[in-house]
Amino acid sequence: MSLTIEELSELEDKIIEELPYKITAVLSKLNRSDRLEEFLEMIDMTELLEKKQDFYSYKEGKIVVIGGTKVKEEVLLGIASKLGIDKNRFEFYLDYKHIQKFDFRKMQYAPQYSIILFGPVPHSGYGKENSGSILAEVEKSSIYPRVERLLNGNELKITKSNFKEMLERLIEEDYI
Repeated sequence: MSLTIEELSELEDKIIEELPYKITAVLSKLNRSDRLEEFLEMIDMTELLEKKQDFYSYKEGKIVVIGGTKVKEEVLLGIASKLGIDKNRFEFYLDYKHIQKFDFRKMQYAPQYSIILFGPVPHSGYGKENSGSILAEVEKSSIYPRVERLLNGNELKITKSNFKEMLERLIEEDYI
């Protein structure tokens, strides 16, 4: 139904008069029907909806290191200790076979985890959903902590030097 200009003007006046009394109910209905964003787009006010980050973590949270490596956990903890990072902040999953059985979903929406540092991991694992690998799933999803790859060239690899460099970078960023 199309209105004439006069009818449209009258409707506008009536809406403006009634809107202050009904806006809460209207916004609630739009929100419940998942149409609030569409409505705000229609009235060119999408900036009023803040984009919320799905995942929040604490700076002092756990640092998870996942990936097969020949470097011993104690050596990595020594590097962290020299940088002033408490060893109790770390969780290590360095056995390739254990990683396959590790349920990554435990880190979803878990703010006690600050970051996940990935070395070489199996492509399949619990929580990979429809992604090609568990790493791809965790990287693309906003419900996990921040993810960083430990690389040696273009290869996923946990070495003493790239572990130290990553921790130094994260400290410099004031992320950990």
